[in-house]
Amino acid sequence: MNEAALALAAGGVGALFWVHARDRRRAIARRQSVFDQCRGLLSDAEKCSDGRGYPELHGRHLGQPVELALINDTVQLRKLPILWLSVTRWTALPHWPGAMSVMIRPTNTEYYSAHSSLADGLATPPGWDNDAVIRCDDRARLAPYLDRLTPHVDEFLSDGRGKNLLITPRGIRLIWRVEESQRGHYLAMRQPMYENEILERDQAERLLRISHALARDLGKDIH
Repeated sequence: MNEAALALAAGGVGALFWVHARDRRRAIARRQSVFDQCRGLLSDAEKCSDGRGYPELHGRHLGQPVELALINDTVQLRKLPILWLSVTRWTALPHWPGAMSVMIRPTNTEYYSAHSSLADGLATPPGWDNDAVIRCDDRARLAPYLDRLTPHVDEFLSDGRGKNLLITPRGIRLIWRVEESQRGHYLAMRQPMYENEILERDQAERLLRISHALARDLGKDIH
């Protein structure tokens, strides 16, 4: 290989690294603004960030502590990376007898969920999404609550972007799809790029409303 070809190859590698570094800087800057449209949605709101990854938004909603966090899921097998939103409502549910997870199309790569660690399975009730898989830690005690869950599960899954609902005596967590990575950029750079990372206020408000309705209804004794 002559010197001109070597120089051209070196220049190409250098350009590739420059593009990668530029995209990374832009991605870091974009990530810090993902909750900008959610200002005023929570009381006592605090944005927590390490300056590199996605920040988290902590605060209170209707008097209860909540956390909003984004999950950059790059371990999807043979799929594009996905950006998930986790909405956690910390509230005691004294009449809820265990842990239950409803997962849509589980693949056992959902590292962000406790779904696969729950030992018992429950049959999906008639009328629920056919892709919903239910797991829990106490089948006998939790099965009677499925009817009460039905309207909330329907609402959560109604836009086709709900992924996981986890309910424990300590609170409720929803996992919802924000965006899928752009295919071309990911195939070329092996780094995800999301067309719209900014969480829309009405999307966050809807999920907070669903989690509050769940906490209200599941906090009641069914006996």
